[in-house]
Amino acid sequence: MGSRRSVMFALVAAMLATVALGAQGTTRIAPKDKLTIKVVSGVELGATEFSVDGEGTIDFPYLGKVNVAGLTTRELGTQLASLLVSAKVLNGQPQLTVDLQQVEGKRVSVSGAVANPGEFSYAGQMSVYNALLRAGGATPVAGDEVQVIRAPVDGQRSADAVVETLSRREVERGDYASNVSLRDGDRVVVLEAKQVFIGGYVSRPAAYTVPQGTTLRQALLLAGDVTELGARNRIEILRNGKRLPEKEIDLDKTIIQPGDTINVPKRRM
Repeated sequence: MGSRRSVMFALVAAMLATVALGAQGTTRIAPKDKLTIKVVSGVELGATEFSVDGEGTIDFPYLGKVNVAGLTTRELGTQLASLLVSAKVLNGQPQLTVDLQQVEGKRVSVSGAVANPGEFSYAGQMSVYNALLRAGGATPVAGDEVQVIRAPVDGQRSADAVVETLSRREVERGDYASNVSLRDGDRVVVLEAKQVFIGGYVSRPAAYTVPQGTTLRQALLLAGDVTELGARNRIEILRNGKRLPEKEIDLDKTIIQPGDTINVPKRRM
């Protein structure tokens, strides 16, 4: 398994190296990328080398701050040509070439319930899904909650860092809205699932981590099931500080939630 994972990461590294040589096509521009922009007609506009700042912008001659993050090189060339014509800097239908160099100088950290927590460098863009892959994936004790702690952008205080909460299962399923792009310096934290305490007359009373969708019967089996002295028909469930009505408790229909306390009382003799 270790060698297979090493081969997979080697392939990923090779792909990143190829991108760093000058990715074009559908590759999206991201903060810290390097851009070389020239007018095909030979008109000089001043600077041709640009670094994308933390806010995803470049300071372009005659135009000032231009937001470039998320664009392809082709899209950026078309946009700049239009803006320069609108500003009456160029005439007609000018063409601009945009060369992109993605430098592997950005870093994100992944911690919590993952196999290989740590800090990872990358070039271009990094999604939450890819960050979890780099960290070896979630461990069995992982819950569904993933926190993305955004690194402060230029001019923002550390205390103002934004925390986004995502569903790990939606990220792993490829849900586009959940698989957000990370920024340089972001932190990804996979929280452990809240445990369920199962006590009373069961074989192995303890706290257990249960998968989503676990029924009461399945939870009891984790604890070795109800003993001979246990009252299977009078099981108590404490949820959010309140006791569930007995009529709502069913071995196969009641879905256990993280943080529940399950108690099996003694059978009446």
